[in-house]
Amino acid sequence: MAVAPMRRVEVVGYAPVLDDVLDALQRAGAVQVEPAPEGLATCEIEQSSERHRRIEELSADAKFVKDLLARHHTPTQPFAAFISEKFHLGLDEFATLDVAGELLPLYELCNVLADRIAAGKREKARLAALVMELEPWKSVRLEISRWKGTEHVALIAGVVPSSDAPSIRERLREAAPLASVAEYGTSGVTQAWIVLAHVSALADVRSTLASTKFREVSFPGLENYPAEEAARASAAIGQIEQQIAEAESELELVARDHYEQAVALLEAMDSTRDAAETLCLFGRTERAFVLSGWIRASRGDALIEMLRPWESELDITLREPADDEDPPVELDNPRFLRAFETLTDLYGRPGYRELDPTPLLAPFFLLFFAICISDVGYGAMLILGSWLIKTKLDVAPGVKRFLDLMMIGGAGAMVVGVAFASYFAIPVESLPPFLRAMQLLDPLAQLQTFLLIAIGLGVVQVFFGVGIAAYDSFRAGDPGTAIAEQLSTIFLFVMIAVCVVAFGAGNALLGAWALVIGLVGTMLLQGRALEAALGDASVPLWDRAVGWAWLAAVATSMYLMATTSVGLGLEVLAGACAVALVTKTGRKSVLALLGGLYAVYGMSAFLGDILSYTRLAALGLSGALVGMVFNILAGLVWGPVAGLWAAGGVGWLGAVVVALLAGAVFVFGHIFNVVINLLGAFVHPARLQFVEFFSKFYSGGGRPLKPFRFVTRSVVLDAGSARQEGAR
Repeated sequence: MAVAPMRRVEVVGYAPVLDDVLDALQRAGAVQVEPAPEGLATCEIEQSSERHRRIEELSADAKFVKDLLARHHTPTQPFAAFISEKFHLGLDEFATLDVAGELLPLYELCNVLADRIAAGKREKARLAALVMELEPWKSVRLEISRWKGTEHVALIAGVVPSSDAPSIRERLREAAPLASVAEYGTSGVTQAWIVLAHVSALADVRSTLASTKFREVSFPGLENYPAEEAARASAAIGQIEQQIAEAESELELVARDHYEQAVALLEAMDSTRDAAETLCLFGRTERAFVLSGWIRASRGDALIEMLRPWESELDITLREPADDEDPPVELDNPRFLRAFETLTDLYGRPGYRELDPTPLLAPFFLLFFAICISDVGYGAMLILGSWLIKTKLDVAPGVKRFLDLMMIGGAGAMVVGVAFASYFAIPVESLPPFLRAMQLLDPLAQLQTFLLIAIGLGVVQVFFGVGIAAYDSFRAGDPGTAIAEQLSTIFLFVMIAVCVVAFGAGNALLGAWALVIGLVGTMLLQGRALEAALGDASVPLWDRAVGWAWLAAVATSMYLMATTSVGLGLEVLAGACAVALVTKTGRKSVLALLGGLYAVYGMSAFLGDILSYTRLAALGLSGALVGMVFNILAGLVWGPVAGLWAAGGVGWLGAVVVALLAGAVFVFGHIFNVVINLLGAFVHPARLQFVEFFSKFYSGGGRPLKPFRFVTRSVVLDAGSARQEGAR
């Protein structure tokens, strides 16, 4: 239950086996390749190199084919609109895909069909625009080829805005009396005109029309009547639509037979590009190469076995990480705890030499999640729903791990639900006696107790976090920090608890002593005032003696504050501090005490942290109350059932309908309640772990182990390679 041990792996080999080694490493998926040691040249991939150009070209072709076929592919997986479709492929089969050989024929076929569809759509759009443009000219009884005028008369065809037609006609009449306008049909807000003008007035006509919104039109290539040309274009559109449909049908057949292949080829090209980029991390000389990286210690032997075919050309070294090295992190937890790694990964992996918080947070999160749901029926629904999604849908490993967490949480919710006697929020008095007998707490009737339990859980987890920090300091060889910073915090709150209990029991003297010792003792520890007062061996003995005397004065002031007068004790402490300022040891002691005072003041934040746990009670109650509301609504709908059934005849049918409606309100109401309650039940307990718990001992910031492997998203590599899935 810790961070998995890592080993630094270094491989030195002869250049001729480099490609084979690279392929073996990618198949193994175990080594995170790091940049070559300083001083060794690497093989930068030049953007203009033939290899880079070929990779990019094949990747672009593969993406084109995959995207095209995806638009014509019908997923067979349920809920494909929400869950990405997965395809299973053997690791060896994926590794040996002949991308160029398989992709190019498929690309040619898809390219031809895509071009046919694109050309058809362009021609259809052109013809549709032509039909629309010819629409106002359909009533013209003159072939388009004869729209040329005569020796003495010019003909101008065009369109004008219908609203401006009268004013434009009036301006033409004034400017060119030898001009005539023939009006034809309208299309939308425009009207078709043919303007006839004597050639002597042509310049005036064109000048006038140019100053208006008149737009001259022509139909090059058309000869017959406009109506005939429009009909011919409409018929051509029908033929083109049929051709497009045929091409689309062909693409659907291609997608049915080759979509999975297209996805695999694209992801194989992604892996090829990744291999080329990883190759650039290798150190290179003319005859040799050097690989540096990290591998999980448990997989070291498997790596050596994988590279055994080239053992005579390779020198493989596995060693412990050096103190100044920062290895990547992979968690190593028992199977029942792996689901909780979801929470750790949400916050961030621990550092390599840091404690793994997964087993520490798991029992708290499970309990908090269970309290927020706290219903047997809801827990069972959560287990059933998560199990169905996990087993019936081909979801990614990360989703499966989250669903495992939900099933564990559902089981916890059922246990808490039994303790609360909550079964779909049905009133306790309506439950069978054996279920009522197992009730330990009624959250609604014993709200104060419920809140105290939530606060108690907060106290336990917050100070457990402080204790972990102390253990971590001891583990790192720093007991001073553990005692002065972490254990002193626990000591203060224990003394405060003793004080409260003592005053409650009527023992004021014990309460006063507990409070004074807790406050002053914590101040001395937090500020390291004890260490400062004992003095440094480098200062004179008389100087250190002042520090010892100051400690005696502090002890005296503590006695006076606990037994005689707080004011008198503070006066003695203030006088001792004023006298101590004349020496170096004394000044350090006083400043350390003031620092401890500030640290104790900062501990008031613990109260806010602990009170944050009351949200657990609020969420548990809200889910129960909403469930009760849906039960009441279902009961109101159910009310007329008995009367309708007693009426007989048609009343029986009405009773059945009303009963079904009541059942629907009950079922869908509680499903809705589970869904809306689930978000809060996950987010708020997770927040308590991340903010109130982790802040006491955990820093995170570790690098997840990202081994060089085949990168897939939709392709699931089988044969024991479940970890292969997922982008890097």
